[in-house]
Amino acid sequence: MMALVVLGGYLAGVIIAVLTIGAENSRIAFGGYALSGNGALIVPAILAPYALYPGWAVVLAHGGDRRLEAALYVLGLYFGVGSISILEAAWFPQSPDVTLLSAVPGFLLTGALFVIPAAVFAAATLWLVRSGHVAMTPLTAAFGIVIAALTALLFGAGLGILTGGAVALALERPARRATIGAVLLVVLIVVGNAPFIPALFTPSGPTQ
Repeated sequence: MMALVVLGGYLAGVIIAVLTIGAENSRIAFGGYALSGNGALIVPAILAPYALYPGWAVVLAHGGDRRLEAALYVLGLYFGVGSISILEAAWFPQSPDVTLLSAVPGFLLTGALFVIPAAVFAAATLWLVRSGHVAMTPLTAAFGIVIAALTALLFGAGLGILTGGAVALALERPARRATIGAVLLVVLIVVGNAPFIPALFTPSGPTQ
């Protein structure tokens, strides 16, 4: 069971890594908003917090104390998202001197930036809701969205707040797990991109 949980988190992270590299080397742009180059960082910033939802919603739905399994899922996700650096070195090396060994620091740092902070925010929110310290109301949801938007620029860390709330809601209403997940994804995309919305209406520079 634990090995499957780690593997699930890792596979989710690898999918995020592949999507990130694809966006980085694409020409996808809307006005002044571009996913190519550093713009691709928005992909793990949104999808890493989101990936916590399916893993935790499934793991924690089982009876008993599942905190260890939830942590192991985060560990797998950490290594999967970290593979962005490894895959970049293998597929799109920036120079002939780049090796898989030189990509190891980036491998460790990427997961630390995009996964761990979001998981901490998500776990804290989940605990607050499940322990009864915070009630799930429209007002608290709006407050969570505001805080998430203000902290989303921290590599998507604040988006973990919304993920934690969604997991708590899914545990209360398991029949609506898929619907909650779909709504969460849309909200994360909107909130995560909120600081960049003006760029959508900014003309892009001339292409060479």
